[in-house]
Amino acid sequence: MNAKEKQKEIIVSFLKPLLKKEGYNTVGLTWWKINGAFFNVINLQNFSWNTKESVDFTFNFSTGLVSTLKDSKKITINDGITYIRESYFPKISKSKYHNGNNGYHIDTSTEITNFVESLSIDFENIILPQLESLSSPEEVIKFYSDEFWAPRVKESLNQNKHVKKLE
Repeated sequence: MNAKEKQKEIIVSFLKPLLKKEGYNTVGLTWWKINGAFFNVINLQNFSWNTKESVDFTFNFSTGLVSTLKDSKKITINDGITYIRESYFPKISKSKYHNGNNGYHIDTSTEITNFVESLSIDFENIILPQLESLSSPEEVIKFYSDEFWAPRVKESLNQNKHVKKLE
């Protein structure tokens, strides 16, 4: 099995079922979930330099207000306030399958079972619980509290008439 086939197998046998079980809808390589007044988006982005033998990819995440959506049946990464990658999650594991701060790496020697174990730890123990907690303006601001995102998130929330003004 080449690397591209392995990635497809991981998506079909692990990622899609996990996200479906957690209540996420999907179109292609984008998953979203409504979480109260907010929504969360997960998008798998492949890199242009990928080959059949070597695949690098990352996950992009976004959070936004449901009241701002144009189409709640096909939410995209661009519908959210933010745009972060898995490296934003401070406790993400740094297994041998990580490609620095640019996501994950699969090649022809990658063992699918071991890769899924690593990805499972990242998603089930870190990413999905954190995304699930983003159901109030206060929790969203707390999560995006770094000096780059905090002012942008707060400003975006304060501009929305459906959100009480935040200090």
